[in-house]
Amino acid sequence: MVAAQMKRILIFFVCLAALFPLAACSHRYTEEEYRTVLSELDASRKQHLECQAQQERLQGELREALTKLDKAGADTTAACGDRQSLLDRNIECLEENRALLKQIARFRVISQEQKDASRRLTNATEYLSAFLKAERMNDQVYIVKAETQVKIIIPQRALFPTPASAWLMPRGSALLKKVAMGLEQLKPLTVNIAGHTDDAPLPRQALKTYPTQWDLSAARAISVLSALEEYGISRDKLSVSSYAGTRPIAAETSEEGRAMNRRVEILVTP
Repeated sequence: MVAAQMKRILIFFVCLAALFPLAACSHRYTEEEYRTVLSELDASRKQHLECQAQQERLQGELREALTKLDKAGADTTAACGDRQSLLDRNIECLEENRALLKQIARFRVISQEQKDASRRLTNATEYLSAFLKAERMNDQVYIVKAETQVKIIIPQRALFPTPASAWLMPRGSALLKKVAMGLEQLKPLTVNIAGHTDDAPLPRQALKTYPTQWDLSAARAISVLSALEEYGISRDKLSVSSYAGTRPIAAETSEEGRAMNRRVEILVTP
């Protein structure tokens, strides 16, 4: 706007100069008119300078605003990157926490199962010890609490007539009938019957029936298994093992030690 005004003033003076010779002949400007024109020219110059100063100030403010905008954009980009990194880390933490919670839950289940198994084992040991108290007092059976099973140890003399036999005596059958009654009340998961012998050579007459100690110990275990099944224990819970003389519980240096090794063990998993 100011520039246009200045342009009009300059055009006016150019025209005035061109017409001055002619105008001099017809009209002469007064001093007052001349001062008025000069005053308007000064005012226009001042206004022009003020506009230039204002323009420079506005340009400076614009540059400052653009600088701030660039910085804000950079800060926003950095903040978005930091937020994405934090979000990724949070997702990783959530996955780790989820896996940890699964492990804790699995540990709790296993721990509870172990506690339940230990409680059942203790209860089974106490129950069988009480149920077979008379037989324990007469050294017919021994109750031993193992790590995961209850062992009912029955020496050979309580079941079989001789060290080299596997045929149950009547009192042996009666003893197994009572053991079966106890197991039926206990309702175990599994019942494994393990046959054991001593390390003494078998008599010649026994070798025809039992060629090795393995055969003798297996026959003893099967005899006990058959009796327990006859007295009501489900066959799907029963199994047998034969160890011959490989797992002695006493020294074989005396007859008493060998008698302890000639045994049948009923391993009960409650």
